[in-house]
Amino acid sequence: MWDDVRVTADMVSLGELQHTQAPKRVRLYGNSKRSLSYSGIWGYGFDHGRDGKGLFQNAYFNVQLPHSYMEGSSIEPHVHVRLLPGSEAAAGQKLLLEFEYVWVNVNEAAPADTTIIPVNYPVTTEDLQGGNSLISFGFIEKSKAAISSMLSCRFSRISIEDGWEDYWRPEGFENDSFKGLMVLLEFDFHIQKDAEGSRELYSK
Repeated sequence: MWDDVRVTADMVSLGELQHTQAPKRVRLYGNSKRSLSYSGIWGYGFDHGRDGKGLFQNAYFNVQLPHSYMEGSSIEPHVHVRLLPGSEAAAGQKLLLEFEYVWVNVNEAAPADTTIIPVNYPVTTEDLQGGNSLISFGFIEKSKAAISSMLSCRFSRISIEDGWEDYWRPEGFENDSFKGLMVLLEFDFHIQKDAEGSRELYSK
């Protein structure tokens, strides 16, 4: 069976380094009978860069695969977002997103390098009207992946100013052109399960 390993928006660290900007708190929903001071649901908004060389907006998190995980099977990292269009956004514009990770078993040597997966996501009319869009980074796998293995991760929205495309933009991908906010709801991993847990404390 399939299940989610979940990382809610409140479980991430928000990065603010050179040429980055931490996502900002934005109002997702409100109540027409209440003022802004007494109602509303808020989230972290990843904006479209408009200054300097561009803008990386980053969320960092760690995930442990549970004892129910089917060892050695592929997993699918994906993100749930709400797109807030504002006045300039339109269907057909594209998001440029990145998922960077390392995946390490218990007592395994740390990898020398990370893996970075970029995606261009074309925004649809349904995305602009909806409250829960799912964007997948495809399936990833690790040889001999085991229960209690850890993924250390970065999720980013990237906007690149003119003249810096070759420096920051992943080869073969288009710059971010979505003129609106992307609000992070949750980052998940679809995993396959073959048991409720493990028969041993540290092994299947």
